[in-house]
Amino acid sequence: MLVGDFIRLNALARGGDEALSTPDRAWSYAELNDDINRVAAGLLARGIGRGDRVAALARNRAEYILLYYATAKVGALLVPLNYWHRETEHRYTLGDSTPSLLFVANEFRPVVAAILDDTGLPTVAFPEPDDDAAWTEFLAPAPAGPGVPEPDAEVQESDPHMILYTSGTTGRPKGALLSHRRTADDAMAMVAALGIRPSDAFLNFFPPFHVGNWDHMKLYHLAGARMVLIPAFDAGDVLRTIEEKRITVLLAVPAMWHDLLGHSTFATTDRSSVRVLYYGAYDPSGLMMRVAEEFGAQEGRVLMYHTYGLTEAGPFVAICHPHELFDHFGSIGRAMPGVEIALLGPDLAPVPAGSAGEICIRGPHMTGYWNKPEESAAALAGGWLHTGDVAVADPDGYLRIVDRLKDTIRSGGHNVYSKEVENVLLLHESVEDCAVIGVPDDKYEEKVVAVVVLRAGFDGGDSQARALQDYVRREAAGYNVPKEIHFTERLPKSSVGKTLKHELRSTFGSVFPPSTGSDRAAAGAP
Repeated sequence: MLVGDFIRLNALARGGDEALSTPDRAWSYAELNDDINRVAAGLLARGIGRGDRVAALARNRAEYILLYYATAKVGALLVPLNYWHRETEHRYTLGDSTPSLLFVANEFRPVVAAILDDTGLPTVAFPEPDDDAAWTEFLAPAPAGPGVPEPDAEVQESDPHMILYTSGTTGRPKGALLSHRRTADDAMAMVAALGIRPSDAFLNFFPPFHVGNWDHMKLYHLAGARMVLIPAFDAGDVLRTIEEKRITVLLAVPAMWHDLLGHSTFATTDRSSVRVLYYGAYDPSGLMMRVAEEFGAQEGRVLMYHTYGLTEAGPFVAICHPHELFDHFGSIGRAMPGVEIALLGPDLAPVPAGSAGEICIRGPHMTGYWNKPEESAAALAGGWLHTGDVAVADPDGYLRIVDRLKDTIRSGGHNVYSKEVENVLLLHESVEDCAVIGVPDDKYEEKVVAVVVLRAGFDGGDSQARALQDYVRREAAGYNVPKEIHFTERLPKSSVGKTLKHELRSTFGSVFPPSTGSDRAAAGAP
C-alpha cells in the first residue's frame, strides 16, 4: 500500500464521510482527495517527481496535509522544517536535503530570507486570508470541480516519501528516511492495536516537524476516521475542541497533560466523548496516573495505552494495553505485532535475563539516514535498529526503560541533544567549558540544565546566566534553552578528558534510578 492510498481508497469507499476539519472548514474524503490531487498536479507542473525533495515551513494547516499526501502521490519526499529553528539550523537542513521547492508561510519567510537569496531556492507561499495569489497560481494546472484525476506517477512501496530530521548527538541533524511500506505497515498495526474505528475523531495539535503529527494522523486516515487539526497545542483550545468536536481519541505527552489538568476549564469540559487515551513518554512524576483517575481509565470508562517508539522506527515499537497497564504501570509494554525486540550488549549479544541492555529492534522500519551512510550503518549495526534506550525486561517480557546510551534529554515531547546546546554555549565569549544534562521536572519530564565553567574575568551571577540563556535563545530552538545554568570552577573529567556526566547527574538529579556498574557495563553505557 502507498501513503496516497489512505485517502484515495476511503474516497471511493466513504467519500461523503468527514476526513479533516480545521477551525475554518471541513473536508469529506472525496473533497480531500480532490484537493490533494490538485496539489499533486501543481507539483508535476513544476517538474517535481519521484525522488525529488519538497520542503515546507509552517504551522499546522490544511494545505500542509494536502502537501503530505500530494508529495507521496507523485513520488517526492516531504521535508518538514522545524519552525522553532533559527537561520543557521535551516541553512544546514536545506543544504543537506537540497529540496527543489519550498512551501513557506509568510510569518516564517524572514527567518529563511537570506538562505533564499543565497541559494535561489524556488518558493510557493502558503495562502493567507488576505493573499492567496501564489497558492492559486500553483494550483492552476489542476482542473476545477470534483473528480480531479489521480496523478500519473510511478511510485513503489519501497520508495521513501518523507525525511524527518532528528537532532544528532554530534550536533548535526540527521534525516530519517521513511518509506511508503514502513508507514503503511506501521499504520495498519496501530489501527489494530488501538482499535481505531471509522466513527472515531482524533485531535491533532502536534507540530508538523514532529513524528507525533504525521505518524498518528496516518492511523485515522487509514481507518476512514475523522481528524480535527488545530494550529498548535494550547490547553484551552484543546479542551474546547474536545467538547465541540466530540473528540474520541486523544494523544498527548505528559507536559501537555500537565497543562490540560491544570487549566481552569478542565473540570467543566465535557469529556464524555473520549474513549481512547494514549501517551508515549517517560513519566517520572506519576502524572499519568492522575490522568487515568480523571478519565476513569481504571474503571474502564476510557481505554488507556502506553506506547513506545522513535522517529526512525515507524515510530511504534512497543505497547502496554489497557488490560495490563495498571499491573505494569511505567512499563512501555511488549513488542508490537511484526516487531522483534532484543536487549543487546555492546557486543550485540543478548544480555542475561534481568540485566539492562539496549533496546534493539527488527521489523519494517527506517531504511537509513539521508546522506549519512556511516550513521545509517551504525544505527542498523548487526541488522538491528539501535534505539539508544536501555531497558530491563521482567520475566513476562514487559520492558522498563532505565537509562539512555545517547546523550539525549526528553523535554516536553522534544528530543534535546546535549551536544547541540553545548556547541552553542561554547561559542559564547564567556564560556571556557560546559556540560548539559537533563534534570527531572514535574511538567517537562526533564528540564535542560547547563553546568558552565567561565573564562577569567566573567562573573557567575544571575545576570551572566540570563545572558547565556538569551544567547542560546537567539541561536537555537527555544526548547534547547537551559532552564537553569549553574557555574563551577571545573567539570569532573575522566583520565582521557571526557566529562563525567553521571557525576553531574548524581549532583543535580536524573529521571532514571541509579544504575549498578554491572548494568551500565552490560548495556554499553559510559
